[in-house]
Amino acid sequence: MTISVDWQAASGSTACDIEFEGLQWVSDIDKKSGGSGQHPSPHELLDSALGACTALTLELYAKRKGYALAGIHVEIDREESGGIYRLIRRIQLLGELDQSTREDLLRIANKCPIHKALSGQFQIDSELI
Repeated sequence: MTISVDWQAASGSTACDIEFEGLQWVSDIDKKSGGSGQHPSPHELLDSALGACTALTLELYAKRKGYALAGIHVEIDREESGGIYRLIRRIQLLGELDQSTREDLLRIANKCPIHKALSGQFQIDSELI
C-alpha cells in the first residue's frame, strides 16, 4: 500500500496532490500559514481519520449486532500543548438504544483501527529516493 504525495513549485500553490489506488484528494497548509483555505490541512486529515473510522466501525458493528442505530455523528477537536497531541472525540448515537447498547458501542468506538493506531507508538523511517 503506497500513498503518493506530490507538490510542484510551478503550481504557484502550497497545496499538494495525494493519490492512492486511483483515488485523488488534496491537502494544503492552513490559511493562517499561507494556504488557500480550500483544502484540509494534514492535521485535519489526521483528525478526520479518527472520526471517519469511528463512524464506519460503529456502523458495521451495529449492523452485525442488529442494533437499531439510525445514525452516528462524530465531532473531533484537537488540543496541542507540551508536546501532547490530544484528540477529543464526541460521539452522538441516533436511534432507540438502551444504555447497555450505548455502552457497548462506546467500547467498540475505542477499538476502531485508527483509535488503536493513534493510541500506540509510531515509528517513521525516512529515506531519500
